[in-house]
Amino acid sequence: MSEMKSAWEKAMEKVEKLGKLTEDEIKRFECVPIGNKLASKYLQEPDFNLDAKLMKYKGTGLRKYIAQGAQEIFLHNIILPQTEQDKQVTKRAMTGLRIAKENKNQLETILDRVTNLLNYYEQARQQAFVQFKKEFETKLPETSQALQQQPGNTVPIEIQLQAQFQAEWQKLSSQLNTQYEKVLEEHKQQIQKLG
Repeated sequence: MSEMKSAWEKAMEKVEKLGKLTEDEIKRFECVPIGNKLASKYLQEPDFNLDAKLMKYKGTGLRKYIAQGAQEIFLHNIILPQTEQDKQVTKRAMTGLRIAKENKNQLETILDRVTNLLNYYEQARQQAFVQFKKEFETKLPETSQALQQQPGNTVPIEIQLQAQFQAEWQKLSSQLNTQYEKVLEEHKQQIQKLG
């Protein structure tokens, strides 16, 4: 009867089957998490000096791998803004990319496109909300009136707090997000390809 193998033993067998890692793969494996941590710290701490931390690795051959790790975190944090905090995190992530990436001119061109996309998104989202709210209010005046005429109800009804309003807005908002997220993802892929 054969012995049961531990998860670690099974994992080690798989690693052996893959073969030896190249020196480049080893460096990437070791350094990308360092870059992840630096980027996370940069996003969380306003006074964190990312440039100084990256300069420590200049000329070591490791900086590009650390920058790749930082880039992963920064790209993940560039999102369509739903709140003011989202805008601030995205802005900080874009600044972090400017510090980490070597190819500044091409990066700046793509980041300008990202900025424009995010601005258009905010405008489109605001316009869609205003238009949706108007249409919703015209569709349901009798519901609103019926709710306001109930005995004891002296508080005006806020249409946007109604469950149906929120559900329909969420659906419309999701459709809008899908359109813009596709383009944003294309820009992120272009940034990844930059040296």
